[in-house]
Amino acid sequence: MSAERSRRRLGFTLVELLVVIAIIAILIGLLLPAVQKVREAAARTTCGNNLHQLAIAAANYDATNQVLPMGMDNQQVGCLVYLLPYIEQDARFANFSFALASQGIPYNRDPLNKPPNTGLPIIPRPPAIYGCEGNIKTLLCPSAAAPDSYVTVLVGVDYGTQGVDYNQFAPPGPSSPGTHWFTGAPGNLVMGRSNYLGMGGYFAPSLFPQNAGLFTFKSKNALGRVPDGTSNTILFGEYAGGFIHWGGSGGISDGESGAAWACGFNYSGFGPPQTTDFDESGFNVNGSGQTGTPSYACFSSRHSAVVQFAFADGHVQRLSPGIDFTAWVYLTGFQDGAPVALP
Repeated sequence: MSAERSRRRLGFTLVELLVVIAIIAILIGLLLPAVQKVREAAARTTCGNNLHQLAIAAANYDATNQVLPMGMDNQQVGCLVYLLPYIEQDARFANFSFALASQGIPYNRDPLNKPPNTGLPIIPRPPAIYGCEGNIKTLLCPSAAAPDSYVTVLVGVDYGTQGVDYNQFAPPGPSSPGTHWFTGAPGNLVMGRSNYLGMGGYFAPSLFPQNAGLFTFKSKNALGRVPDGTSNTILFGEYAGGFIHWGGSGGISDGESGAAWACGFNYSGFGPPQTTDFDESGFNVNGSGQTGTPSYACFSSRHSAVVQFAFADGHVQRLSPGIDFTAWVYLTGFQDGAPVALP
């Protein structure tokens, strides 16, 4: 009998087992937030390093050409395309087509860069690889949505193009000439994504030249000619996109939009940086930015309470969505004469 009682003591009753499971669940619940914080800290560090690499690439381009790349050329090709060889993407740059440059036709209308809009989720081949195709690790933030989760991507920000008429090339959907342009299907499946865009300043240069950023339409700016100082001027910023109600237009379902690396730049005038909630309203809903600003229009991130920016001197800094709008605009221009002191 004594041996039998000893064997019974070695087992667990159902109550004891439930207590152990409850304790384990509590420990996991306490551990998960800590793990998430560590993971987010690592993601912010990786993101900051990506921005730093872009700043270095821009500096190397500037040193080689004595000027920064245009924010947008006459084909609407963005600055990031011209920086591809400076982030070890020579083959991708060589595959990008500039064949229609002499005609001034937007790069995204070149069938070598992107398939024509058919509204169908079928990628025609050839070419084996389109000029705008493929994701690049340096251009993706780990905290942002996965590249294939975006239902479409931004292909151009067409404001202040100084008389260039792109009306005949206007894509379908919420975008229109003079706004943010997005691609329909199947281009939305092809074009490589980017969570970083160049800074164009406040609707410049045609509307507010004094608030121009370093990357604008056919800009020819240089890091050696930044009156406000390179440490006071934003060069690149995070862009996480936002929700758009497409209603099936262009073969695109409602969902989150992102940006294509061929796009290149965005303006600061749509509002301060956002850490948007990405809800289905399609607008910023957490109090940052300007009331009614579409979430796809602003520089934004999925980090907690901060958006990261690379400045023209190469340093990376986190800005809060609560930053004063005037201070924000001055940080995005390079010759406004109003440098901003940041902590």
